[in-house]
Amino acid sequence: MPDRLLDLLLVYGSGFAVCAIAWLALRIYENVRDHLRRASAQVDDALTQPVPAAADNQPGTDQHALNTITAAWNADTRKETP
Repeated sequence: MPDRLLDLLLVYGSGFAVCAIAWLALRIYENVRDHLRRASAQVDDALTQPVPAAADNQPGTDQHALNTITAAWNADTRKETP
């Protein structure tokens, strides 16, 4: 009887292992595909929602500060004596 079980394992065991590996690979592929599909839907939803307007205290919205910084940046600070 143990010889018969060993023969069955050697003959059918490799086929069963191949089928099990193929089934696991298919399940992993389906899970990855579903995950990527959900991620793509989230990206599409995020891209279609309007971007809210910046509040007045956000950088780049204070025109007076922007003009002051621009003037300071462009000021000629190099002083040469003849």
